[in-house]
Amino acid sequence: MDIIAKIATAIAMIAVVVIVFFIVSELIRRNIFNKSFRPTIEICGISFLWMAFMGIIPLYHSGGLMRLDFLISRSKGTARDIMVLLNKLFSLMLGVIMVIAFNAQYPFVSTRFYSTFSMKIPYTVQYVPMAIAGGFMALDALRELIEWCARVFGKKTEGEEAKAC
Repeated sequence: MDIIAKIATAIAMIAVVVIVFFIVSELIRRNIFNKSFRPTIEICGISFLWMAFMGIIPLYHSGGLMRLDFLISRSKGTARDIMVLLNKLFSLMLGVIMVIAFNAQYPFVSTRFYSTFSMKIPYTVQYVPMAIAGGFMALDALRELIEWCARVFGKKTEGEEAKAC
């Protein structure tokens, strides 16, 4: 999962560079040459979605997304376990919903194309990062949920440990 987070970070950084490059070049073109590059808005929109959704992956992987530390750190015992469980379940559901949303939109967006590009580029290109990020979140949340369950339900009480010795 670490390599996926690093690749997603690189993709997000490239998307930021693309956005900055096209915005600056468009400003120069308009203000100096009095011309415009029509696909700039679409390119920046696509890059923004790639940046945003690919940015979710390293955030979630490093624990910077959907954290309830302010509540979890103040709670103990069963209340803490319930909050951790809910956090993992909500992350899993969000990831699954993102993948389902992509699948629901795919028949429509795969048949529509950008009008300002000379090549036929389908709208699907801007929805793919949502599916990738959702799939990552769902799989990582499932992994964390399994680890959490093994840790919580795999605990032995003090009495059971004494009997095992």
